[in-house]
Amino acid sequence: MAFPQTPVVSKQYPDSLLQVVKNSPSDSLKARACFKLTLYWRDRDRLKSKIYLDQSFKYSARHPYLKAIYYHYLAAYYYPTNSSKSEANYLIADRELARFKTRESYFIRAKGWGNYANLQGHKGNDLLMADILLRKSIPLIKKSGEDEFLAKYYNDLGLIFSDQQQYDKSEKYFLLAISIYKKLRLWDITHLCDAYLNASKNYLLTNKTDLAKQALDKAKKILPKCPDSLTYADYYLVEGQYFRDKKKLNESLESINKGLTIAKQIKDPYEEELLNAQKYKTLMVQGEYRKAAVIVNSILKNPEVKFSPDSLTYYKDLSAIYYQLGESKSAYNLLKKYTVLNDSLNKLDILRKINQLEIKFKTAENQKKIAELNTANQEANLSAKNSRLLNWLLGVISLLILSMFIFGINYYYNQKKISTQQDEIRISNAMIQGQEIERYRVARDLHDGLGNILAVVKFNLWQFAKEKPDTELDEVIGQLDHSVNELRRISHGMMPEMLFNISLEAALKDLCESLTSDELDIDCQFINIESTIPQQTQVSIYRIIQELLTNVVKHAEAKNVFLQCTQNKNIFFITLEDDGKGFNIDQQNAKAGMGLNNIKSRVAYLNGKIEIGPRINQPGTSINIELNVKA
Repeated sequence: MAFPQTPVVSKQYPDSLLQVVKNSPSDSLKARACFKLTLYWRDRDRLKSKIYLDQSFKYSARHPYLKAIYYHYLAAYYYPTNSSKSEANYLIADRELARFKTRESYFIRAKGWGNYANLQGHKGNDLLMADILLRKSIPLIKKSGEDEFLAKYYNDLGLIFSDQQQYDKSEKYFLLAISIYKKLRLWDITHLCDAYLNASKNYLLTNKTDLAKQALDKAKKILPKCPDSLTYADYYLVEGQYFRDKKKLNESLESINKGLTIAKQIKDPYEEELLNAQKYKTLMVQGEYRKAAVIVNSILKNPEVKFSPDSLTYYKDLSAIYYQLGESKSAYNLLKKYTVLNDSLNKLDILRKINQLEIKFKTAENQKKIAELNTANQEANLSAKNSRLLNWLLGVISLLILSMFIFGINYYYNQKKISTQQDEIRISNAMIQGQEIERYRVARDLHDGLGNILAVVKFNLWQFAKEKPDTELDEVIGQLDHSVNELRRISHGMMPEMLFNISLEAALKDLCESLTSDELDIDCQFINIESTIPQQTQVSIYRIIQELLTNVVKHAEAKNVFLQCTQNKNIFFITLEDDGKGFNIDQQNAKAGMGLNNIKSRVAYLNGKIEIGPRINQPGTSINIELNVKA
């Protein structure tokens, strides 16, 4: 099993991310850049990786979605060094991200479960790994639409079932992976080539040499497009196996030697071991037992191989080789080593199972002893308890009566308080609705009444000026034209037509564009905004954002503003960050103006929450609002 791969990137990749962290006005963009830097440096410089991980936590603090993603990257950071911490944080990330029903959240959860499954594979629990891929990773990756990862998980399942000698199942999953890879435009064709080679190996294990050759030929056709040298070594490995099965032994050795040359160049000892294993098997079929013995002995000199399950095969084959060479004593000694090692591995497995049974047995015995002691204690204490029971009963009744009395008083005052709060909310809601109705009426009167009158006056003056040119009259017409435009601007501000005629998102974009100037740049993002939000709720959201942006324009002295609106089912999130002069929160609360009070009233009207504070390690203000937009 390999670690989750970091993406192949250019040398400029970390520098471009660092520029985002330094210069972006948005904490959310900085957090995402830090996530990527964490993964980039994880296998290169763990200290740097940890620094960016800590920074990502700070930038994510006010964003529930990004904070959930943070735990995914925390798990990825621990993946190579601490499997327990990695597993725990993948589970936390999955639990937190489950609240968000977006394609990205499904994708991150699928990758998290995929890495969690790999950790089980590292422990030798391949069946659990397969179960996690089937029940967790694959259903989630299908929801995300990331077909390349779906093919990867099918390929992983094929490898697992092939190792378990369930070749029919592995064939099915290799073919599924190939069919998906063929439909995708892959930046790295290596994935498709690997899937063909895995399928070919599987066919060779079931003596389906014709199908193995077909898969091998398809891999060979796309091999020149693969940038990974290891894929070439794998190809020659499978080709060598195929030639041996077809009794083309010289061709088999030639292919395997090509693979060995590549494996040595890229310094991959595991691939070199696999190729040498195939080479000595071909030499055995050739009858070159002495050469085969040299290779097997060289493999067994590796300490990591000597006591692994694979060493059983090597000892057994080496025993057979020495027997063919007529060296019976060496063959016998190797067979003994094989038997001892096999017994040791079996004993370890048996001991593990015995330990599990022993733990269960001891637990049961302890529970039995505890039950016996409890019975004895119960009998000894029964008489004492009976004598105290009456006193306790009287005390409990007294406390119960007192508690009911206190509860009644508290209930009365709480209900009174709740009733007062509800009355205040109803009054506030009525005022807000009354304001909107009055705004709408005044906006219509201005636009349809006074606006039309001014337009007619302008037209008549223009006709008069056309017949009798007059410079002063032209100036009056210009002033009147400016007045008409100002009237339309005021009318639009009081009740934006785009909100009613098009959508909330379009109205907000128009609002941001209207406030953007040479002195102020407003970057707005809208994610998953649904058209099913009730009209009155849309108006309230528009007014909240309008008031926020107006406050920035009037008071913040900012140059950049970042506005993000996100909807997750019935919850609507608003994030606004500026790089202005900021303000003292305590002083602001003490003398809150009409603008802030209006915002808080509308947030309360939508059963929402608002957080206002300084940006982390940056000048300016950060505002996070959460609203309930249930229809």
